[in-house]
Amino acid sequence: MALSDVLPDRPLTSEEVEELQDSDAFEEVTTPETPGPMTERVTITKDGTEHMLHFNQANGWHSHEHDH
Repeated sequence: MALSDVLPDRPLTSEEVEELQDSDAFEEVTTPETPGPMTERVTITKDGTEHMLHFNQANGWHSHEHDH
């Protein structure tokens, strides 16, 4: 199961971010800023690997990796 499969087809509410953070399924769940009413970026650490995910209407939740 892909991480995006556990996320809704929309940005996360602050309550959903907190639920993910409290979940035993992930080692860590962070957002780049203080969660507002809706969160479009989240980093989920699972099995020692960070997965940076970003939401937009065209692609839903997808990997958010960019060249620096």
